[in-house]
Formats: sequence, structure tokens, C-alpha cells
Amino acid sequence: MSNMRASTLFKLFNIILISWSQIRITSAQPDLNCYQTNYTTGNFTISSIYSTNLKTVLDTLASDAGIHNGYYYNTSVGQGPDRVNGIAVCRADRAPKDCRDCVSSAIKRLAQIYPAQKEVIGFYSADCMLHYSNRPIFDSRENSPNCTVQQSPNNVPATDLVKLRKLLANLLAGLQRSASAGNSSYKFSSGEVQVTDSVKIYGLAQCNPYLSSVECSDCLGQVMSRLQKCCANLNGINVNGPICSVAFANYPVLWNYNNTSPQSILPGARDSRNRSGKRGNNARKTWIIVVGVVSLMLIGVAFFGLLRRKMRKEHKQEDSFDDMKLVDSIQLDFNNLQLATDNFSNSKRLDHGGSTAMYKGLLPDGQEILVKRLDKGGTEGELEFDKEVLLSANLQHKNLVKLLSFCVEKDSRILVYELLQNGSLEGFLNDPVKMASLNWQTRYHIISGLARGLLYLHEDSQVRVIHRDLKPSNILLDVQMNPKISNFKTARLIHGGQTEGDTRVVGTYGYMPLEYVQQGYSSIKSDIFSYGVILLEIVTGYMISGFSDGNAEENLLTYTWRKWCDNTTLDMVDKALDDIERHEKEIKRCIKIGLLCVQEDQRHRPTMSNVVLMLNSDTVDVVNPIVRPSPLILNNMDLHSLSSSIETLKSDEFSIP
Repeated sequence: MSNMRASTLFKLFNIILISWSQIRITSAQPDLNCYQTNYTTGNFTISSIYSTNLKTVLDTLASDAGIHNGYYYNTSVGQGPDRVNGIAVCRADRAPKDCRDCVSSAIKRLAQIYPAQKEVIGFYSADCMLHYSNRPIFDSRENSPNCTVQQSPNNVPATDLVKLRKLLANLLAGLQRSASAGNSSYKFSSGEVQVTDSVKIYGLAQCNPYLSSVECSDCLGQVMSRLQKCCANLNGINVNGPICSVAFANYPVLWNYNNTSPQSILPGARDSRNRSGKRGNNARKTWIIVVGVVSLMLIGVAFFGLLRRKMRKEHKQEDSFDDMKLVDSIQLDFNNLQLATDNFSNSKRLDHGGSTAMYKGLLPDGQEILVKRLDKGGTEGELEFDKEVLLSANLQHKNLVKLLSFCVEKDSRILVYELLQNGSLEGFLNDPVKMASLNWQTRYHIISGLARGLLYLHEDSQVRVIHRDLKPSNILLDVQMNPKISNFKTARLIHGGQTEGDTRVVGTYGYMPLEYVQQGYSSIKSDIFSYGVILLEIVTGYMISGFSDGNAEENLLTYTWRKWCDNTTLDMVDKALDDIERHEKEIKRCIKIGLLCVQEDQRHRPTMSNVVLMLNSDTVDVVNPIVRPSPLILNNMDLHSLSSSIETLKSDEFSIP
């Protein structure tokens, strides 16, 4: 059991360091700030057709970069599995020759680092980005992975920092509006704001030109909101992504800026007056970052080693589940849980599934709790328990179920959650009487809250997460009908790229998209598909597994698509709603969003930030779904009929987290 404890602590340390594992920083060539490969796309051999096509693509990008659209160029060569797609993006203020030189340098360095990987992305200094792959990457709406290069803190006094944050927010908002207002050839903006008589903040923002104004604004807004929270006290920062980038500093950030005497908020800070000086600073800063990361890892290894030595001594005295300590601040004594549940009496038992039992409890302070007890030999493994504790304890949002505490006893593991009086969304969908009690405002409240919870998991939390089993039974409702996402036992951290292969697929039939079931590729778009299914369930009042309109070939998704194509979408709305006409526009808008989320091609599904934007603003256009929804996998027969070779596990169907 000491090994379990050590493993858990090591996993927790890995979570703390996750941001460093997503983007690699090199000291041997400091100008290549960040680089990454997608291992799921495979490798190629030097003598292959793919290798020849890749060379053609890279040669074309190196020669043409900086000519077309000024700063954005893409090209592709080949067919089928040998097709290579390539993109080069430069800072829009770069001269064409500088852009080509930057792309050429990036090509050489990435070829040295990843000589045989089919998909690679790299950010060369703050000046250009190179991305090539055997999968479709043109017209992407995903701004991940991104590269963040930050400078030293400026030690601004707290009183001045308030003013600085306000001025920075105004500057970034102006850049966001200006860049997103650009045309289909150019979306770039720069500006400056006076902080004191001698100090200015300079900033710039740019988007890939194919983005719509709304998409550009949304992408920049996501980046800028994070910068305002974390980075106002820095001398400067660059955040470069595949589709949009933002930078600000207390010296001019434009290449063609004429001012040769930039000021620094930090007295005595180095002057970035020329390119050679700036490159020297970048090299030194990169070394500082590398030294810092290595030091942190060494400290962690030493800390971990001391813990292991201590555990070996403890192991001689006692070998039990009590040895494992996880997030000690929320660990609860087993005796207190016995008191709270009347010694886990049947009168307090709510539900159970296999080796899992649920109890209602009452703490001494009067708080009602939900107690989830897992037997030692139960189907929920050690890793799943550790994962749920670590994630639930570190993910904090009003639309996520709150983990209050946990306990590890000799024969069981116990999780303690806030008790949500209205149970699960599944309980409403399976009960026509309860479902009829939900008017449209309440249903829309659930739809919107669920979107905000997913947005937090995908983009706003410190540790970004794919849930992988989003369904009505895992959405709990409090007394105000606020939805809360629960059950993180199958969740996965987003490591760098947003698509990863799974050796086995976990989830629930009906809520998993085709690419996940057939190929094992999980991504945030898998969760978005699940969200779309749930949205349509809420609107229609039907569970995906229980839908029937008399046509054996039709399911809820195809039925919704047919009604939308026939312009008769209101026919599919839950007849229990008595205010359909009054909310007709909003209902139709939600149906359209739901259809977008369940598109077969995951590239056509929106991000959760776009979904939240479409739900919250009537002025934002909702684009039309391009094709019919993804084929639906409801059972093993559906899976076998599609000749899937993936072993799929169907998760437990009870509704408690």
C-alpha cells in the first residue's frame, strides 16, 4: 500500500508539472521556443511517398511564405494517406523576406527534432509558426497547442498594478475589436497606451485571415482573458497559437516601430533597442526557464525520494489502505462518516451499482452529504479512485459537483460530495411528470450552465480535462436547478494536442461520437458531441436510448436533422412545454446549436467557447450545420455493423457521481 501512496503522490506531482510537459523549450536553439508532435498520426520512412510529399510542401512554404496574404500561407501535396498539409503563419508586421527566413529556420530545426513524425508544430521565436500533418488542418478553429513566452515580473507596486490592469484591459479590448474587424486577407492590430509620463504598454493581436470576425474575436478573447488574470505584472509576454496570437510589453513590440528608446516599468530592466540585443535577452530568458524547470524537477525527485524512504519505514509497521494520503486537507475520518450515515445503515442508502453503494448523510454542522462507498475489490480501480479525488479536489466551478472530502479505510474507499436535492437530469428525462415541470426558462438554464461547466474543463481550468462520459446521469441538479457535472473517474487530461488515441474506449453508447468509438480518438470535440446529444434530449424530452417515432431506421439525431431540413423543428419540441411560441426563436437556436455539436466531422463542431457565445448573444450568427449528424452507436450491434475493432466499455448507468 505504500507503493499505492507513492504512485498517487507521483501522479499529483505530474499534474503540478503538466504545463511543462505540454510544450517543450530548448536551450540548444533558443529561437525555437516551442515544438510538439502528435504521435497518434504515426511516422514515415525517408524513402516513402509521404517523405517526398513533405519535402515538396516544406520547400513550397519556405519559398512562398510571406507572399500570399502577407503572413499566412498553406499548401498540400499528395492523395489519401500520403497527403501532406502544411501551414506557415508569420507575424503580420514582418517583411516578406524575414517571414521566409523564419519559416526556413523553423523547417530545419523541426526536421532535426522530429525527423520522421507525420504531424509536427513549432513556434520559432515570436515571429512564425510552422504546422504540417497528414490530417486536415486547414481552416482549423482550434488554438491549441499554443506557445507562451513570458518575461520577468516588473515588481509594480500594488497601487499602480490596479491602474496597470485597467489600462491593459482597455488596450487588449481595443486590439481585439480592431483585429477581428479586419477583412478576409488581413486581421491584425497594434496599439499602445500611456501608463505614466515615461512608460507605455505596447500590444498587438492577430488572427488567421480565414476566421470570421466572431471567431477571431472569440479566439483573442480567450487568450486575453487569461493574460489579464495572470500576466499584467510582467515586463512582456507572447502567446502564439495556430489561429490567433497576442503580445504585449513595456517596449515596442512591432518590428517596424521607429522608437529606439523603449521604457521599462521595472527600473534597471534591459533595453530592447535592437534585434541582436533582443535575441540575447531571449536566449538568457530561455536559459533561465530551462534552469528553473530542471531545478523544479530535481526538487520534486528529491522530495519524492524522501517520501519513498519514509514510506518504506512505515510499511514495516502497517500495510493498509490507511497509508495512502491524498490531498490531506479534505480527508475525513472514517468514524465521522459512520456517524453521518448511521453506520452506513440501509435507511440511509440511496442507490447502488455493483460494488458501489450510495448513502445520504448529515454532518455535525447540519450539512447534508452524499457518500459514495467503493469496496476494495470493486470494479472501480485504484487509478480511477485516485484520479477522481485529484481532479475533483482541484477543479472548482459552480457547474461542477463539489468533492467535500474522501476517506480510505481498510476495506473500502469513500468519496463525499455535496448532496444535490434534485438528483440527476436522467431522473427528469425518464419521468414524464417531472420533465413536464420544467418550463423553457429552466431547460435553457440547464443547457447554458452545462456549457459553462464544459468550457471551464476544456479551456479555463489550470488542468484542462476531457470528461469522456458526459451523459444525463452524470449531470446533477441542485435546488435552483443549476446543473453540475459529476463523475471524473474516466476523465483524461489534455496533453498538448487535443486529439489522443485510446487503447480502449470508455463512455456510454449514444453519447460517444463515431471517431471515438471506431478509432479511439478522444478530444474536446468528443465532449461537445455528448453535449449536443444532451441538448437535444432536453429540448425534445426524449432520452437518446428511448427515442422512437415508429421508424426503426431513425434515431433522435436523424429525426432532428430531418425536421430541421423540413423547417418543422417545432414539431419535435417536448409537447409538455406550454410556452413554445413565446420562446420559438430561442428554441430553434438551441436546436441548431445541438445539430452543430453532433456533426460527423469533428472539425465542423464548435468549441465550447463558441457554444457559450452563441447561447449568450442573440447578435452572434449560428452557422448552418453542413451535413447530417454522425451515425449513432447505441449498442454492440451498431458497433459491429460498423466493423469497429475497438474494445468499448460501457460505463455504469447509475446517476450518482
